[in-house]
Amino acid sequence: MKHRSRVPFFGLDLQYAQLREQMLAASDRVYSTGQVLDGFYTQAFEQAIALRTNRRYAIAVNSATNGLVYAMQCAPAIWQPGESCIAVPAVSFAATLNAASTTNLEVKITDVTYSGLINLGSLNGTLEQEHIQAIMYVNLFGNTVDWEKFQLETGFFNQHQPWIIEDAAQSFGASSRGVPSGKMGDISVLSFDPTKNLPNYGSGGMVLTDNPDVALTIRNLRDNCKLSNHDYVGYNSKMSESDCAQMLIKLEYFDAWQRRRSEIAAYYSEHLADLVSVPGVTPGTVPAWHKYVIRTSQRNGLRQHLEDHEVETRIHYERPLYELEVGAGAGPTPLEADHWEAARFCQECLSLPIYPELSDAQVEYVVNQVRDFF
Repeated sequence: MKHRSRVPFFGLDLQYAQLREQMLAASDRVYSTGQVLDGFYTQAFEQAIALRTNRRYAIAVNSATNGLVYAMQCAPAIWQPGESCIAVPAVSFAATLNAASTTNLEVKITDVTYSGLINLGSLNGTLEQEHIQAIMYVNLFGNTVDWEKFQLETGFFNQHQPWIIEDAAQSFGASSRGVPSGKMGDISVLSFDPTKNLPNYGSGGMVLTDNPDVALTIRNLRDNCKLSNHDYVGYNSKMSESDCAQMLIKLEYFDAWQRRRSEIAAYYSEHLADLVSVPGVTPGTVPAWHKYVIRTSQRNGLRQHLEDHEVETRIHYERPLYELEVGAGAGPTPLEADHWEAARFCQECLSLPIYPELSDAQVEYVVNQVRDFF
């Protein structure tokens, strides 16, 4: 059995220990009915998420990756092969780029701001903006774009407002000037991966929209297109009734978990700001604190020091998406890349542990170890 560090990066086992009896009871209720898919708990969970995000429709799917792919398949008819592009940020998990690459749109990778969010200004001079027909942006690490400003910026791209897909896999619980993450786009996609703020013990995701036609298409896609008599290619992509029943219980704890994340983030920022670049928050945003990502030119040395003292960390992300094989040719030239913020971000970023089950003593220990290094 692997030795558990003094401060592990994840605390899912601790969460389960606290909720174990409720989780087992929820699963037992489901299994006792004999209906393990497409039942009461799936519908109830969808309705609960729709209410929290102020959306008309929420459709549970097997993963956020599936959800992003389906969001691309709801493409407006105006997209023209060879003429239309989709913009995605250079700093994100590969699933963002993978989903964007599933249509006939040309993918254009944009630079990011210092905090890692999409920088639409980096598209200037790289192509005619009227070709940008879609944008799949990421509310990274639980921070969000300034949604009001973002809509104004994208409105200048062409005569049609681009199709906006919010990759909200990391930002459930955040908001921008009162607008919840999950509401910031034509389609938004949440993740319930075990690493997320609202974690499932398996996989899981949710597609959110206010468009009834889009909602119907997503429901059709996730069920092998049975609703339309299999007239186009569909998939099998669902959350189980047991998962949804458990997630409804976790929703009851979610706000308290978020408050604890905010407390930890505030403590980190207060005690580390003189040593490293602590995470910035977009004006008007209430962040979800999915990750607490610092930046320092001494990243590798600090990470080794923390590992030596049993503090687990992660690097999110080691390479910009344009350096991955799947992103080849979609980003800057090698000469341009030297001046991109994305390259510097990936060289300097380090994620510290942040989850509700961390004790005060563990949080203080992390801070003390960072301070000891410097």
